[in-house]
Order: sequence, then structure tokens, then C-alpha cells
Amino acid sequence: MTNNPAAIRSLVVYAIILPLAIILGYLLTTPLDKSTVITLVVLAMLLILPLLLRSYHVWLIVVWNTTISFVFMPGMLLAWMPLACVGFAIAIGHYILNRERHFLSAPAVSISLICLGVIVAVTAKFRGGLGFNVLGDEAIGGKRYLWIWVAIVGYFVLISQPIAPRKRLLYTTLFLIGGWTNAVLQIGPHLGPLAGVLNIFFPGTTSTAGPTAFVPGVAFYQDNMERFGGLAAASMAIIFALVARYGLEGTLNLRKIWRPIVLVGGIVACAFGGYRGIIVLVGLTLVLLFYFEGLLRSRLMPLAVLATIFMAGLIICFSDQFPLPVQRCLAIFPVKISYVARLSAESSSNWRLEMWQALLPRIPQYLFLGKGLTFDASDMAMYQTFGDQQAMGEVGGGLALASDYHNGPLSIIIPFGIWGVIAFLWFLVASLKVLWANYKYGDPDLHKANTFLLAYFIAKTIFFLCVFGGFYSELCFFTGMVGFSISLNGGVIKPVPKEERPQVVFNRFRPLPMGKPVAGT
Repeated sequence: MTNNPAAIRSLVVYAIILPLAIILGYLLTTPLDKSTVITLVVLAMLLILPLLLRSYHVWLIVVWNTTISFVFMPGMLLAWMPLACVGFAIAIGHYILNRERHFLSAPAVSISLICLGVIVAVTAKFRGGLGFNVLGDEAIGGKRYLWIWVAIVGYFVLISQPIAPRKRLLYTTLFLIGGWTNAVLQIGPHLGPLAGVLNIFFPGTTSTAGPTAFVPGVAFYQDNMERFGGLAAASMAIIFALVARYGLEGTLNLRKIWRPIVLVGGIVACAFGGYRGIIVLVGLTLVLLFYFEGLLRSRLMPLAVLATIFMAGLIICFSDQFPLPVQRCLAIFPVKISYVARLSAESSSNWRLEMWQALLPRIPQYLFLGKGLTFDASDMAMYQTFGDQQAMGEVGGGLALASDYHNGPLSIIIPFGIWGVIAFLWFLVASLKVLWANYKYGDPDLHKANTFLLAYFIAKTIFFLCVFGGFYSELCFFTGMVGFSISLNGGVIKPVPKEERPQVVFNRFRPLPMGKPVAGT
């Protein structure tokens, strides 16, 4: 009999591994069974748990802006949502075990988000509950509440620890470039057998019928027009990652010719999406970035004016010769475009305006107690079967029922009343103060990244309030941007106080070096 510890450990490992392998082999004989999938997911989570305990913060930064999801998870939530929940539990555990690992301080932002989460919970309580159909509720739509709460939880995970100085630029690029995964949905259906594998992580990859319910931006046909939304979203992410890393001035540096080529190519690719909103958001962000980088009085200003005049002339002369998705984006300008593109753009705008006009009289009804985000599944089935006009006689009734108002202010005030509006505005103001402080007083090595985060946040806020927005689906953008800025800078940077200079007191009779008195006047 041996007392060798290594041999005993090996026997224990084999005693665990061999029965587990037999059980997994038996389960894999029915790979599509739900119990098999759940068992495999649990085992996979146990295997990657050490990675999460060590690097949960990094993983959340990487996947925050991606479209990665998992078909085997209930509700097919985007990957950042379960990772945020797991990361929050780990962050709390680290804080309990080691009080020195505290969350970074941003009191105004944190308190405003907590208040917003409480308002959402109170509204859900008084408007029919959470609406998780899997729990037996008659109402559905509880997943929308989950999006809001997880966005708030994700913010606290992001500020749970600072980013190491030597990894700041790398993490900034990884955080912003995650939107490139939208291109997978664009090209997935053309990859043959590989599309089936990608469909595990990007549900909807194997389908060419249209966009999925939770991932916008795949290619689809509308009004005899193919729109490459996935390509546009991926290009926008690449543009933003580029200017955040090198700054707009560095991106336009002709000595690094690949940078302006990528920038111009990305803007052109965005136009092929056919979404006017993407062009507006990219343009507004770049203009604000130009201003905050102080380029109005630089040598780039004349070049920017000449380039704008050249592009305007090119668009005016050949606007009706561009592909239809590009012409649809140009509908925001008074230029000549094809009838098909003009009709598609105007019809999209008209039904939104009609829906907003129909919803405005409802605001007083939900001013003090919001409508909530849940709705009856039978009502939605009626809209889908008979159409909006035949079902309830309202324009945009199906979308209005599901709280998809395509309007930022309406998506807050109707579901959550005036209290939700106050809490959200409080959060926006507090976030802008944080981003401004980090831009103004942050590390010079992070000036380009901080400048971009401020410009992008302001542009997105204007876009949300004035052009297009959905509160429950876009709150994660706002919480992610401000949370990442706090983590990137190690908190909220405060101005360095000026050193108090010693006051010089002039004595009327102070003796000079020669010993003569100083004559007073």
C-alpha cells in the first residue's frame, strides 16, 4: 500500500472524471434534449468559472457591445446580460472578502440609477407584475424590465475595478469595436455549413428572411430595396474604435494613409445600410469630436471645409445614380433621388409621426403612474392577425402596445411617467458631468479616448431625445459608456488644486541690503 500523495490525487481525479465521462456520453446520445443542453451548460459554466472569477471585468468589456447570444439559454439573452449578473455576484463577493476592493466612486450617477431601478420596479408592481410568461403570468413583456435592471447592474460591474494603465487603449478598442459582430448576421447565410455553427452564438445567422426580434441590423428587403443594416452597424463600430484610439486629427493623418481610407470607407459602408439615423449619429459624433479636439482653429479646418464642399457637390450631381440604400440615406437632404427611395423614406417617417400624434394625448393618463412595459399576448396576436387599423383602429397599434414608440421621450414618459423622466434626466446630467471631468482633467494619455466618449455620449443623447430612441433597449448604451469611462480613468477625475503661493508682505520700512530704509509713498 502506498502513501504517495500524487498517486492518491490521481485516483481521486479518475474516480470523478470517469463516471462523469460516462454520464456525458449517455446524455450526448440525445443531444437535442433540453435536459442534455442544460446539463452541458452547467458543466461548461463550472469549467469557465475560474476564468470569470479572475477576469469577469475584462469579459464584460469585450462583449458589452457585441450581438453574441446563445440559443440554449432561456429568452436568448445577449451574452453581456448573464455575464453582468455573474460579474455583479463576483464583485460583491470580492468586496465582502476584501474591503479594499471597493467600487469606484461616482455617487450622483450611481444614486440616479438606483432610483431609476426602483421606479421601474414600482411601476411593474402596480401595472400587472413582471410579465414573465414562463412563471405563469398572463401578461408578457417582462424581458424589457430585465433589460433595464441588467443595464444598471452592468454599470456597477464596470465600475467595480479600474482598468490597468497599460491596458487602457486596448480595452477601449475592444469595448467599442464589439459592434463588428453585426456583420456576422450579414454574411452568415452565405457561409454554408459554417452558418450552423455560428447560429449557436449568433441566432438568426442561418435565416435570410429578415432581422431577428432582438438583434437589429441584418439585411432585409423592403420596397424592393435590399438594406445592409449589419454592414452599417459594423462599419460604425470600426469608425468609432478608430477615432477613439487615434483621435480625429490622428485618423486624418495622411502619413498613415490607411486611417483616412478606413474612415471614408466606413462612412460609405454605413450609407449602404439605408438607415438615415446611422448617418446622422456618425456625422453628429464626428462634428462634436472635431470641436472638442480643438480643430476649429487648426490647419485641418480649411481642409475640412474643402472636403465638405467637394462631397456636397458630388452628392448633388450624382445623388440619383447611387444605389437605392444610399439614396434612402440621402433623403434627409434636399437632393434628387429615385422615387422608390423617396417613398420608402417618407412612408417610414409618416407612420412614425402619425403614431406619435396618436400617443401624445395619452401622456396625461400615464403622467404619475406609467403604463409599464407588459402587455396581453392575445392583444398582440390580434394586431398581428388583423393589422393595426382593423384590430384597434389606431396607427402603429402593435408597436405602441409593445412600447416600441421609436421615440426616446415617449419611451420613458408613457411607460414610467414623470418620475422615470426625472430619474433618467438626472442620470444623463450626472453622466455628462463625469465624462466632462474625465475629458477636462484626465490623464493626457487618455485624452483622445475621453474626448471621444464625451462626444459620442452627447451625440447619442441628442439622437435619443430628438431623432430615434427606445429606453429599455438603449439604456445599456448610456450605462455602459459612463461606466466604462469611470473604470478607464480609475474614477471621476477632479481638478488638481493650485498650490497656495506664499503671500509677499511689503514692509514700508524693510531694510535694503545696504541698510537704507525703503521710502513709502
